[in-house]
Amino acid sequence: MRILALLAAVTLAGCTGGDPVAAPSPAPTGLNAGATCDLPTGARQTRFGDHGADLGGVILGSGKTGVVLAHQNGGDVCQWISYAFELAGKGYRVMAFDFGGFGVSTRGELDNPQQVAAAAAALRADGATDIVLVGASMGGTAVLVAAPTVTPPPVAVVSLSAPVLFGADASEAVPKLAVPVFYAAGEFESSFADAARELHGLTPKTTAKELLIVPTDWHGVLLLSLGGPPATDTVRTKLAAFLAAHAPA
Repeated sequence: MRILALLAAVTLAGCTGGDPVAAPSPAPTGLNAGATCDLPTGARQTRFGDHGADLGGVILGSGKTGVVLAHQNGGDVCQWISYAFELAGKGYRVMAFDFGGFGVSTRGELDNPQQVAAAAAALRADGATDIVLVGASMGGTAVLVAAPTVTPPPVAVVSLSAPVLFGADASEAVPKLAVPVFYAAGEFESSFADAARELHGLTPKTTAKELLIVPTDWHGVLLLSLGGPPATDTVRTKLAAFLAAHAPA
């Protein structure tokens, strides 16, 4: 319940629109990510980054397929811990990380998509051979923009409630996507459903792509909540099937 409470607390602050929102002041370095939430047994705290960035993350699991989890505005790794634990239990190697200026991370010269790419590289260095990029709201925009730049390419991308614009412009990136991509949003969560439709439409027809709009106003990470409205069960089920098809553990 504590995790759900944390998720709910950041939902309204998560992303209130498509315009960039300034990050909080940089956090001090040397601290461990996830210090404000209860980490599951076996969680490993890590730091990574380059070009002056000092990013904190939490790794769960030891599978060959790695999943990077990028949080929404106003949040940190704690948003993802419940879902990260679930994925690790299915055999994935999972990293949730704090964007620069959030949690324990400092930005340096890296923008959000570059930080996603750095997290993917760090997860590969930890032992993952394939990478899935998953982001919520602000993080959803970042993973879409990062995906075409990551080398080797990710095997799949998941975007939950992403605005088209959040610092970077996802509408310029998604036409370059050549890997399977899953878009989801709530029908009643402001403009995010329209953004999901737009981005799905801009994704090449030759790319395996899915669009899921569900009847809820729950936003971002909350679309994957256990014990939420029926719409969240639908998202969880559809996303699980997408991962099984395109990025098995």
